[in-house]
Amino acid sequence: MTLELITEILGWTSVAFYISITIFNSMKLTRFAAFGSAANDTLWAFLMGWWPKVILNLSVASLNTYRYAKDFTNASKAVIIGLGSVMAMGIAYISYVAITAFIASPTLAVALQFVDLGIILLALYMTTLKNYRLLMLFSGFIGMAAYYGNTQMMIIKVIVIGIMSFKLLFDKTEQGAVGTNANSNANADAETAKA
Repeated sequence: MTLELITEILGWTSVAFYISITIFNSMKLTRFAAFGSAANDTLWAFLMGWWPKVILNLSVASLNTYRYAKDFTNASKAVIIGLGSVMAMGIAYISYVAITAFIASPTLAVALQFVDLGIILLALYMTTLKNYRLLMLFSGFIGMAAYYGNTQMMIIKVIVIGIMSFKLLFDKTEQGAVGTNANSNANADAETAKA
């Protein structure tokens, strides 16, 4: 099997995982899909040379691991903190490598990938769904330019644009904080951030 075929398969698997994240109604199933998606996308992004997407997926995987351990297991606080520390060091190292490589050889596509990463991370810090969804909608358009030419990423970004547009226009029932357990739809929205 060639590297090109492997990356093609991982790309279409990414689309399938992304769709599954948006349709599951159970937070536990959504978490499992997010784990699979993050692992798939980290490998795919690494093979494609998309360092900002590697950083994003490792960050989302770390967040999901923390949430899963906290919500669905009896893991001790020390274990969770230790795991988080190891993940943070790994992400910091990869960020250093990615930024150093970009400074050595800057391109518009990679600059837009970093902008997309920044917008998504900013969206995760929003306390209202409206602001989160607006930033994710903006990320969809920036991502379309950043990953222009890659069919799978274009499809994922179109899905992001469609979902966020629909929720901004028609879903007025949820005004709570992003990521609170009281609002499972807010949690599901937060899972889409990894696109």
